[in-house]
Amino acid sequence: MRRFGVIFGLLALVLAGIGCYLYGRPAVPAVRRAAAGEKETISVFFPDEQGKLERKAIEVRKQLSDRARADILFRELKEARSIPDRLRLYELAMGEEGVLYLNVSRELIDPGSPAREVAMVYSIVNSFAASFPGVRCVQLLLEGEPVYTRSGILYILKPLEPNKELLED
Repeated sequence: MRRFGVIFGLLALVLAGIGCYLYGRPAVPAVRRAAAGEKETISVFFPDEQGKLERKAIEVRKQLSDRARADILFRELKEARSIPDRLRLYELAMGEEGVLYLNVSRELIDPGSPAREVAMVYSIVNSFAASFPGVRCVQLLLEGEPVYTRSGILYILKPLEPNKELLED
């Protein structure tokens, strides 16, 4: 009986040691981190003087989170004056069949010319579709709700595909 107690005690110590070893390690194998030099390119589309969308390639760190990628795109669109400076991106989510949902602030409703509306909306749509793998169209939500139109020109109640006709040749 004493021998059984000693064996049981040793087994408990071994199991406790294994548990401590495993507890200190991550439960899921670590994802390979991108080396400091690994980069990828995202695309920002902004209107030129003729109303066509010009592409600007931005080099970013590989394996950015979706939110970080979106924040970079919004910052670049603001710097290019494609979108209002006060426009905020609250959240984004990838849906089924390649639909990317962008929930933005009320500043999306920015009265302006029809050309300005088209350029602004497609600056957003084309930039996000080109910079997020698997995205085929973008659904703009205003304060969490779909809206019929931004200011009477474009129908944005449903997801929009990138507009290739607006791209510079």
